[in-house]
Amino acid sequence: MLPWPRLSAVVLLLVACIADSFITPAATRSTRAAPLSAANRDGTSDCVVIGSGLGGLSAAALLAQYGYSVTVCESHDRIGGCAHGFERRTAAGTFHFDSGPSLFSGCSAPSSNPLRQVLDAVGEAPEWKSYNEWTMYVPEGVFRVKSGDKRAFEAELRRLGGASAAADWRQLLAANEALAALVAGVPPIALRADVGALQTAVSTYVPKLDPKLLARFGADFLLKGVDPSGPFSRVLDAAGIKPTSLVYRWFDFLAFALSGLPVTETSAAAVSFMIKEFFADGAVMDVPMGGSPAIAAAIERAITKHGGEVLTKAHVDEIIVEDGAAVGARLKDGSERRATHVVSNAPVWATAKLLPASARGTAGSCLDASAPKTPSFLHLHCGFDASGLDPLAVHHIIVRDWSDVTSNDNLVFISIPSVLDDDAAPAGHHVLHAYLPATEPYADWVGLDREAYREKKETRAEVLWKAVEEFIPDIRERAVYSSVGTPLTHERFLRRPEGTYGSAWKAGEKTFPGHASPVDGLYCCGDSTFPGIGVPAVCGSGMAVAHAIVPASKHLKLLDEMRRAGTLA
Repeated sequence: MLPWPRLSAVVLLLVACIADSFITPAATRSTRAAPLSAANRDGTSDCVVIGSGLGGLSAAALLAQYGYSVTVCESHDRIGGCAHGFERRTAAGTFHFDSGPSLFSGCSAPSSNPLRQVLDAVGEAPEWKSYNEWTMYVPEGVFRVKSGDKRAFEAELRRLGGASAAADWRQLLAANEALAALVAGVPPIALRADVGALQTAVSTYVPKLDPKLLARFGADFLLKGVDPSGPFSRVLDAAGIKPTSLVYRWFDFLAFALSGLPVTETSAAAVSFMIKEFFADGAVMDVPMGGSPAIAAAIERAITKHGGEVLTKAHVDEIIVEDGAAVGARLKDGSERRATHVVSNAPVWATAKLLPASARGTAGSCLDASAPKTPSFLHLHCGFDASGLDPLAVHHIIVRDWSDVTSNDNLVFISIPSVLDDDAAPAGHHVLHAYLPATEPYADWVGLDREAYREKKETRAEVLWKAVEEFIPDIRERAVYSSVGTPLTHERFLRRPEGTYGSAWKAGEKTFPGHASPVDGLYCCGDSTFPGIGVPAVCGSGMAVAHAIVPASKHLKLLDEMRRAGTLA
């Protein structure tokens, strides 16, 4: 059996699986909140959380559930971070757009997805609708990907890649079985980074792991030099899958979709768990009714029902450090929110700037601002007339070339949530979000004047329009509204330095840093920390922060309550 510290790391890494994230009234689409006046913003609470991304909200909601007084400070006029949304009114009616994540799974029923586990733990759940098929346009042709059906996936591989691709798929499933069972063995919400893990995770879940599978894992992987925290490419190599195989190429794409990094740099545990979950019998994909803002709204309810506060237009200028310890946050308006614990959900590069120079992080810590950055995004948001169209899939993904999935203009992701969410667009219309995922260079957009910026947006958007034209040839004529978002948009509205998707630590070279900082009382969560990028991952980081603060006794009580409620095994 693996030593417990390694097992804990392996299980936590699973939360970097797909994304890259509920009944919700229409009012929860907009997460704007009327800000308190500056005079009312001075205050004291047990915990102050800087930033309302899903990682920060998850930490805040769990801490509130555990009985801590919590204040969340958000710079924007709405919550959710990358998972916020916006509306545009047109003569046809109002369109509701998601600004970021669009691929969700494991959310419509209790599962190992950390987002679902946070929602179950705090007792707030937006409505979900599910689907089980999405469409890819790849060099070999149209690939219809069906979740919850290994045989259907094999049939598509055989149709496009021949008998050898089907054989590779069966070989990969057999090779992945032991690793997947291992990483799925302990639910993320049961994990802790201290000795309390012996009570919350080890004593309950480790005895349930199949010794035969663990032995097989050792024989199949460890003896071949495959580390679950290393890249998934080593699993493919150990299974005898060649880089020219359609199976290898497809999982190279999937790894990039999960982490913004190719299969040679994405953790084996993350991809392995995704294979197990996505292809489990009956597995589905999920769409939140009300869009990703509904996720943030549900978690916000969990905070405020326990007396917590979520402040908008509350930009933090400084983390207050006294005698070497973080004791609160000073807002731009001069008010102070004092606390025993400070949690930063800001990216590492922004968090470091909030601290005095003497308190900034050492190499390898969650305050290490030398962390490498992934590239940024290019977005197209479009509301369009859907009259006369055949039924559309919720998701469409274009892959121009398998040789380098990280190259710009190669991958385009397209989401049409109004296929399931009737309130996302006016009657007879759809809302569409197309984007280049973490491949757009920030440097190409710096220093442009207004006219040059406008022209560049129009020129660069061509790749997105052409991708949509793969299945809606007359999309431009149908468009009622459209807008283009750039790396500068990410930087401005999401406060993402250089518009980055997150830290680009490569599996096998360095893991994402943990959550306790070198400054006493200061913790970090979000996509700059372990386990990495994507909605499940950042929610997992929020769990980790909460359980770094909460004693094991409270943690055990919550786990018992979830088991009695049937939301945790």
